[in-house]
Amino acid sequence: MCEVISISSAALSATILPYGARLADLRLGAEQIPLVLRHKALDSFLTDKNYMGAVIGRYANRIDKGKIEIDGQTFQLELNEAGCRQLHGGSHGFAVQNWTVADTTDQAVKLKISSQDGDAGYPGNLDASVIYEICNETTLRISLHAQTDRPTLVNMCHHPYFRFGKATPQSDHSLTIHATHVLPSDETLVPTGEIKPVAGTEFDFLRPRMLDPEQDPLFNNTYCFPVRENGALHHGATLATSQVQMELWTTQPGMHLYNGYKLDGTDVDQYGEAINAHSAICLEAQGWPDSPNNNRFPSTLLFPEQHYQQITEYRFSFI
Repeated sequence: MCEVISISSAALSATILPYGARLADLRLGAEQIPLVLRHKALDSFLTDKNYMGAVIGRYANRIDKGKIEIDGQTFQLELNEAGCRQLHGGSHGFAVQNWTVADTTDQAVKLKISSQDGDAGYPGNLDASVIYEICNETTLRISLHAQTDRPTLVNMCHHPYFRFGKATPQSDHSLTIHATHVLPSDETLVPTGEIKPVAGTEFDFLRPRMLDPEQDPLFNNTYCFPVRENGALHHGATLATSQVQMELWTTQPGMHLYNGYKLDGTDVDQYGEAINAHSAICLEAQGWPDSPNNNRFPSTLLFPEQHYQQITEYRFSFI
């Protein structure tokens, strides 16, 4: 059985699972409008293959060939995707680990995890934590923290599947992304290294645009945000239906857009319906994928004297 932790305000409630530090449910208002896709049975999260609601680590997204170099030393990471890449920190990454509950209040929960030197090939012992906190009644703030005893890579992120309302189709959602550039990827979903302007392309969400699964490409790309000083948050995206709006604000240098095209109907949602392709949309604030192999990308190196901290907020309102 899954352990369940509930936090709430007068207007927003969240259900957190220590397994994968997952956001299993999120609801708005007295009407309890569902905001994220979830499995019908909480125990189904234990066998979930889609990282639904999980905290990803040590490194979110892909590292091509799993090769990294730190201070002149080369490390071979576990290759858990097609034997050629590492995805989401390896087969035993943070998303499939049981986190320890460190503290709880009515409106917040802190979970922590330790990763040993050599886990999935990464150097250094790493202590990581996440805090889910409801702020200002209708904001869910997610704070990610980590410290290491040896230079290593860290790129943690939250992996939500947003869907506002009961079985609301993706085509009823409009999306705005406040980013002028995107990272194109090759057929393996690894960035090509190009940093491409979005204006006039299929990646252009600078103005609100209705999602259209029948016409949209298979979005699985990272958008580039400006570097922010002193932990300032950037308004990265707005997702909205006719009833609910969410603004995503983050300190992260990027946000990965995935429109759920790989969902294959083998799982069942909270209403007993098959979770088919395009059942929800992922907006994953994170560092840029494959950064160890691209000198132009923001660094994801973490040193012992540093404290890793990233904050993402989901700010909800009624329309």
